[in-house]
Amino acid sequence: MDVVTLVDELPRAERVLVGLPGIGRVGHVAAAYLINKSNATPVAQFTSPYFPPQVVVEHGILRLLSNTLYYVDSEEPYFVLTGDTQVVGSAPSEFYEYVLDFLEFFKGLGVKEIYTMAGIDRGPARWSGSPGVVVAATEKEILDRFVELGAKVDESGAISGAAGLLLGLGAQQGYRGACLMGETSTQLTMHGDPGAAFAVLSLLDKYMPLGVDLSELEDAAHKFDEILHRMTAPPEQEPKPPEPSDYIR
Repeated sequence: MDVVTLVDELPRAERVLVGLPGIGRVGHVAAAYLINKSNATPVAQFTSPYFPPQVVVEHGILRLLSNTLYYVDSEEPYFVLTGDTQVVGSAPSEFYEYVLDFLEFFKGLGVKEIYTMAGIDRGPARWSGSPGVVVAATEKEILDRFVELGAKVDESGAISGAAGLLLGLGAQQGYRGACLMGETSTQLTMHGDPGAAFAVLSLLDKYMPLGVDLSELEDAAHKFDEILHRMTAPPEQEPKPPEPSDYIR
């Protein structure tokens, strides 16, 4: 993976929050909201030959797909990692390489804890209820704390992609942390699920001070949930989030 540093001197922080595209785009929406509302500083950009073979076009200008690491200078500083995509290589080893590169980079920044934000598919149930948050952690102490704050625990399952591997491989290297999965539906992946994203961020904000006002995302979440609840069954086309939708930029 190629890395370009965007600042003269890389800052340090003990925690990184990760929100990459996935089920319901939950982590991606959550990360984008944090970045927009905290005036986060981009500090490093990552590209990989294992990303999809395409470019992004914005206002006629094209660029490579990338992941970007941001620094949030809050009461307790932290990083946010997000981006256009995750690795979609043909071999599992490519995904392991991608994640191990991040873990090595985080070491140089003083990171000790990783919290990944993702979605968990609840199918049609997402249309009738408010989303909760399912947690899986590297150790019982962290798990118990999130449960005290209102998280759920599934007895079994699997976590695909960077949201799981960053923690699984990270634990082998001494990192601590958890994956927070907002309850959503795969049918909400194109535009994103602000309700599940808000559930994840509001739980995280109880665990650590994010230094961000979540009221705009909360309002968008309520409006989006109202749209879903008016439907008796999942639609053939997913509903769009209410306007304005600047929380998913």
